[in-house]
Amino acid sequence: MEEVLSLIAGAAELSLWFGCWPSFHDAEIVSLSLNRQGISTLQLHAWRRTEKLDDHGYYVQEKHVFVSLRMEEIIALTLLDFNHQNVIFGLSFSRIEDGFEIVLDPCYGLSGTITARKLSVDFEPISGGAE
Repeated sequence: MEEVLSLIAGAAELSLWFGCWPSFHDAEIVSLSLNRQGISTLQLHAWRRTEKLDDHGYYVQEKHVFVSLRMEEIIALTLLDFNHQNVIFGLSFSRIEDGFEIVLDPCYGLSGTITARKLSVDFEPISGGAE
């Protein structure tokens, strides 16, 4: 995975901000914008789960962030189960001959694969989430 991430603009900056590459486990897909020409964007709300428990016994989450995957020249697309809430089990990338394959592992709602010739990542910390 590290080799693939080294080819994606912005991935190193996100890894540095988090301290590692995030798993995107239970990340929520906030929006998906598909464009025939130009840039398509998948935006996710992600965070880092700590080992600390809150007063209710839930794991404390920190470093909340909006991550945008910017895809150019989408060449293949398979999406399933778009819903009122779209939570993924995880997110992975593969380098293929024509570009990159993005896999949205299913949990609840939207899942599938997107293949694009070019891929970049940017992110915006959510106020109060960058502890």
